[in-house]
Amino acid sequence: MQYLKKEIRDRILAAAVEEFKEQGYADASIRNIANNAEISLGNIYRYYTNKEALYFAVINPFMDSVRQFVDNELAFANKSMKEISELLISFIMQYNDELLIIRKGNTVYYGAFVNYIIDAIARKVRELVQSGFPEIDSKIRNPDFYTAIADGFLTSFFRILDNGDSKEIQETKAREIITFYFGHMKDRFRHFDTDE
Repeated sequence: MQYLKKEIRDRILAAAVEEFKEQGYADASIRNIANNAEISLGNIYRYYTNKEALYFAVINPFMDSVRQFVDNELAFANKSMKEISELLISFIMQYNDELLIIRKGNTVYYGAFVNYIIDAIARKVRELVQSGFPEIDSKIRNPDFYTAIADGFLTSFFRILDNGDSKEIQETKAREIITFYFGHMKDRFRHFDTDE
């Protein structure tokens, strides 16, 4: 039995990241991935049974990282908005390629990913408002309020990633979006209608 070599697997995955990032899942070519990894087309199938298996090999570690980040690091308690925004920016810059791959990938998987992230952000924002501004949370009557905020925030972030700017410019734009959505939250509700 011939053992699969880690070096070859790493080359395949690196080539797959570039191909899925540039072409999206539907238009990605296993032949291009093999050529860019400098291995034969037949050899790729010794490692991955098909394009879908290769796609999941690329994005599953990312999805695990997203879950860990949301569960362990995206805790708003005892963190300033600046600390939270730096955590978000650092995470997004670290996984920029994977985010683009998912956006250009399988729409069912993308939909599930987006819903998971929106739910997670909505929960975290609600926690932030409830702990830091309970008087605001008590005034909100719209049951979809936090989901709408999270959806708009994520859409804005994805728009930044789609522009193809340098990472430095993306970071600047991300800080602007975070400040807009979450900066000076108490001031946003200054004129909130409290009459019932």
